[in-house]
Amino acid sequence: MGQKFLILMEMRINWKIMMYFFLGTSTWGFGDLQDDWAAVLDDLASKDLSGKKVGYFGSGDQGTFSDTFMDGIAIIDEEIQKNWCNNHWKKTSTEGYEFSEIKSSKRWRIFLGLALDEVNQSELTDERIDAWVEQIQKEF
Repeated sequence: MGQKFLILMEMRINWKIMMYFFLGTSTWGFGDLQDDWAAVLDDLASKDLSGKKVGYFGSGDQGTFSDTFMDGIAIIDEEIQKNWCNNHWKKTSTEGYEFSEIKSSKRWRIFLGLALDEVNQSELTDERIDAWVEQIQKEF
């Protein structure tokens, strides 16, 4: 995939020149975002993300936290949308998962991005990642 996109590991980048963003997180506790995202979301508030594309990936435990599984992604997405970026891509089907209604799939019964559950479905992780990456590669 080369230089066409950037997986964000550090938020000190030039937002103006990047067109594609992959943002990842786990969901903590009862639908909470990881603490280290607070500063990132504050920084995002000052960015104009119009015209950008964002893809999400996350991990969680759909068994224990079936009503908040992947909510971390939804929290990030809410903030991203405030900055004129509603161009999501690489959503994935909820088929094969077991959870209650959650923020990250209420509208379409699809996840906002790649959803992984290493606690309950670790045997499916590689297959899910491969399928998601294959979708992404088709666009580049």
